[in-house]
Amino acid sequence: MSDFNTEHENQPLNRTLLNEAGLDPKEPVDLNNCEKEPIHIPGLIQPHGVLLAVTQDTAPRIVQASLNTGKLLGKAAEALLGTPMADLVGPEQLKMMLERSVNAKETADLQYIVITIKVADQPEDFFCIIHESEGLMIVELEPASIDQSDSSNDFDWIRTFFGRLKHTANRLEASQAAAEQVKEMLGYDRVMIYEFDEQWNGKVIAEAKEQGLEPFLGHHYPASDIPKQARELYLRNWLRTIVDVNYLPVPITPVLQPLTGKPLNLSLSILRSVSPLHIEYLQNMGVGATTTISLINNNKLWGLITCHHYSPKYVPHRIRNLCNFLGAFFSSELYQRQQLDNYQTELELRTKAMRIVDIFTGNVSSSRVIEQLGDEEQTLLGMMEASGAAVCYQDKLMLFGVTPSQEQVRELAGWLAGKSKDYTYCTSRLSLEYESAKAYKNKASGVIYLALTPGHQNYMIWFRPEVVEIVDWAGDPAKAVIQENDGLRLSPRKSFEKWRQVVQSTSLPWREQHLNILPQLKSILRGQTENQLRQAEEQALQNARSLRHNEQRYLQLMDLSPVAFFMITDDVITYCNNRAVELMGEEKGKSLIGQPFLNYVQESYRPDLEQHFTDLSQNVTQFVSDQGQFVSSDGQPLDVSLSLASVIHGGRPSIMAVLNTGTGTEAKGEAYIDAANQMQSYLTTDSLTDLPNRQALVHELDQRWEDTLNTREPLLLLSIDIDDFHSYNAVHGLKGGDLCIQSVADVLNIISITHGTFVARFSGANFILTMAGASASQAEQLAESVRQGVSDLQIPRDRFEEEGVVTVSIGGLLKVPVPSDRPSDFIAKAEKALYEAKSAGKNQVVFY
Repeated sequence: MSDFNTEHENQPLNRTLLNEAGLDPKEPVDLNNCEKEPIHIPGLIQPHGVLLAVTQDTAPRIVQASLNTGKLLGKAAEALLGTPMADLVGPEQLKMMLERSVNAKETADLQYIVITIKVADQPEDFFCIIHESEGLMIVELEPASIDQSDSSNDFDWIRTFFGRLKHTANRLEASQAAAEQVKEMLGYDRVMIYEFDEQWNGKVIAEAKEQGLEPFLGHHYPASDIPKQARELYLRNWLRTIVDVNYLPVPITPVLQPLTGKPLNLSLSILRSVSPLHIEYLQNMGVGATTTISLINNNKLWGLITCHHYSPKYVPHRIRNLCNFLGAFFSSELYQRQQLDNYQTELELRTKAMRIVDIFTGNVSSSRVIEQLGDEEQTLLGMMEASGAAVCYQDKLMLFGVTPSQEQVRELAGWLAGKSKDYTYCTSRLSLEYESAKAYKNKASGVIYLALTPGHQNYMIWFRPEVVEIVDWAGDPAKAVIQENDGLRLSPRKSFEKWRQVVQSTSLPWREQHLNILPQLKSILRGQTENQLRQAEEQALQNARSLRHNEQRYLQLMDLSPVAFFMITDDVITYCNNRAVELMGEEKGKSLIGQPFLNYVQESYRPDLEQHFTDLSQNVTQFVSDQGQFVSSDGQPLDVSLSLASVIHGGRPSIMAVLNTGTGTEAKGEAYIDAANQMQSYLTTDSLTDLPNRQALVHELDQRWEDTLNTREPLLLLSIDIDDFHSYNAVHGLKGGDLCIQSVADVLNIISITHGTFVARFSGANFILTMAGASASQAEQLAESVRQGVSDLQIPRDRFEEEGVVTVSIGGLLKVPVPSDRPSDFIAKAEKALYEAKSAGKNQVVFY
């Protein structure tokens, strides 16, 4: 026994659940130090079952036992210690137990069987649950006689559970349906779904309860109610049951397990005794029994299903396993619902943001802007879910909703301008960062700031109040305390007071959807600086996966080409192929990477090359061809043909260069021309779909624009977007999403060839199709051909083909351009029509 190697200790059952400070054994546990309580090694179990710790050698022996074995097994714990396990359960049943895997990492992996043990010479059945803990096999036994439930309803419960969730409209409805279904299955008096925020404070988001009980829906709890070590155990122990809150804990003897010399680690024990702190809390609420189901996604605990009963209640093993399964399913389902809700919310917020953008970009008169902002006050507040907003435009400061005073806002704006990056700043703890904000934290504990001009003279600020100003307790928390002694240490009332202390000076957090519309709002900068606006739009619409695809294309072209290729970032060579090394005369095995590119350029040609680099970096052009004079590493002059392209490499603006001395064979000359042409084509084609990209679309529109201005022909623009693509990606993954985009692109390419139109991938799952000289009927027919063509692909929206097929929504604009119009105006109006098509139910065509 003494040779036990701690390196083989089952890692999920480690002893690192205490905080660094630790807890003095003599120190009483309370609200202030409960995060230090060693709840995984209590040395106690609940009395409705027995626990045995058994060696895992060739002759397994009982080395620890709970002191209630005499009552449930008919043999005292002292009599069992040191005896072979086979004496208790028989050789055949022991063999069956040993054949089960005991290496569980979480409760879903626990092995359980039904075994028979003679108690007072009478055979009795027990549920036997097995797992390993630090070298010992933990055997937990519960009398099977207390399971009187009927299994005939199990399938109906599962079917009903799935069916109800499928027909809910959003995450909160799904949570409520789940709470009601779990209550029906388990028969508890109250079932709540409890969600954590980023700081591990909790909130009840759904509740099903018996009539007459005080509602807990909307209740808030501090992180200390479920401390860190308890959350860690909830990740491993997905389901925890307290049969009788008023139970008398049963000690385990001996206290120290023989292999480690430490208390027995009960992290995965189903009988493990509960923290006295938690028991006191439940007793003060009048709760008699509980079951808790963990809600986990991506190995992160995000919430709990918590069940309360006001008298003792036993949950059979069969139903516990069913709850484990349904809890895992519900965790995944709610994550998908959250993704869908986020996507829908972002679409709605983007629509509101576009309305605000239109006010600024569609009016020359500042008085008209101010007037329309007043009409759109609810839109302005709603797009950030804010209680107040301030807009400073042309030296006029307008306040909407609940805000600090004008003087306070102007002072705050100066501080925010200094803190902002890329014209924006946001915080949900303003008064903790800016001392003056303490005076108005009830109005502005959270702010989002957006500059409307480069000099920050014009700006928008959205405000949110302190959380404690807007959160109500659903019912008086004092009523949830059954005992009348106001000195109770632990109660919902005390817990709520603790939570209020935690969230003081804090607003509700700004969600990602709100921050995602800031780039869209930055288009208001258009009138002040077209160049900055273009860069902001390009950055906001940049697709990371397209950049990676492009970079892979560039690198593949470089590696396979017989001519010299260089990748240059900040004037330094960051990548090159073997031909480049040969061209520059470097010794074999020596690298050019890390060398300044200009080291290989003759002095006379450097000014020209530096000007090319400047033009490329400033987007004056994206491609340059020239003749230049270079020098090899050994000083030999080189007359070369070169082509340069502006690209992104490693996430940074770079220049890709192809060089050829021009003195080689004709084949080498052709190879250089082919490589340069290929490099240039990459600049205007989308790497995923091989369609023209955004840059090519802009060039095409510029050309058609001049033609239609002269011919007075109408110009058609269709903005085509794959419906619910975020949710499709969530189901099928990024590779599946890429295949979907490619399939839609193939349809658009065929239609484009057939009808003589131009189609490009604009961004993400969005495409733009344009055509000059189309009639209204042709435009409608073309849009319908696109919509129907994608639908005819019959791409399943989910893996089971139960949620329909992939569709597109289309926003169209057919108009004769006039000199006051711009191509970007046409794109913006087609986007507006697209949003209307989305709002109309998707898989729609709307012309603006």
